[in-house]
Amino acid sequence: MYFRCARLNDKLTVCGVRRLVIGALIGMIYCAAADAQTGALCQTNNKFTILVHGGYVGEARPDWPDAAVRELTRQIVTRGRARLESGAAALDVVVESIAAFEDSGQTDSGKGSFQNSAGFTETDASVMVGSTGKSGAVAAMQRLKNPIVAARLVMEKTPHVLFVGPAGEQTLIDLGAETVDPKAYYKPVAEPQASKNKGHGTVGAIAMDRCGVLAAGTSTGGTYGKMPGRVGDSPIIGASTFANGQVALSSTGAGEYFIRRGATRDIAARVEYLHMSLKDATDAVIKGLIGKEDGARGAVIAISSSGDVVVSSTGYGVLHGYATQSVLPTVAVKSD
Repeated sequence: MYFRCARLNDKLTVCGVRRLVIGALIGMIYCAAADAQTGALCQTNNKFTILVHGGYVGEARPDWPDAAVRELTRQIVTRGRARLESGAAALDVVVESIAAFEDSGQTDSGKGSFQNSAGFTETDASVMVGSTGKSGAVAAMQRLKNPIVAARLVMEKTPHVLFVGPAGEQTLIDLGAETVDPKAYYKPVAEPQASKNKGHGTVGAIAMDRCGVLAAGTSTGGTYGKMPGRVGDSPIIGASTFANGQVALSSTGAGEYFIRRGATRDIAARVEYLHMSLKDATDAVIKGLIGKEDGARGAVIAISSSGDVVVSSTGYGVLHGYATQSVLPTVAVKSD
């Protein structure tokens, strides 16, 4: 709210001061009323959704995912559902869910991240809030315990979106990001092509809270054996992570193709401008463009403000778990 009397000059009169004070009081009352309305909305709106992913698979595998990874996913969704039900913000639930994957050492993120071809770990992550359009991301981090938390620091503590490499990492450490000893901390999960593959992969989470706010996030150690310095789609807003007022999305798969296609932004644009259903839009980009035209692999999880829950994949599916105000935590692999 703008008050003309708040503009000061060299001859501010008593009347001017009175107007300034009255204007400030009115402004405070207005803001308090707005906050009260927002709080009431969070208490009265019962709709909420959480959807997470933890690994792409091209064909049915009886040995994947193993019981431990399924249980981890179920626990994360169960905790996220309870948090949303209690009124937690979508951003908090997204970051907490992904941080749990990172800390577990059971996925290609955080502690369990794959090593690159030089034998060390570089992690990427991003987060975005649909109601504000604000986002943050990190890439090629080598010492950060939770890349997703660092991505949130970028969004909330800096005017920027993406920090990379040693210099960017040090900036985030100075802002409070927690560090680890890389040689002692990282315990890379099994190489994905190994005979005893357990199907570990990039992780992501998307959520809609009881205020109707959508948020999305993604975290990864990147492709197994990647060239040092390679960055995939996970920290690229609009390629992997994307959220606006209508949809929230997170992807996993062959990152280069998701970057070239601007995959998640394309899906959101199809929903917004072509008025496609969320399922039709995700299938058109994932199965049509990336799958058929590019011959690449990958998957996207997506939710909408109206309550749609969509999982689209070029292959058999992606490990995912979801829950809503009326759906108990469910874990599955097959997309359709």
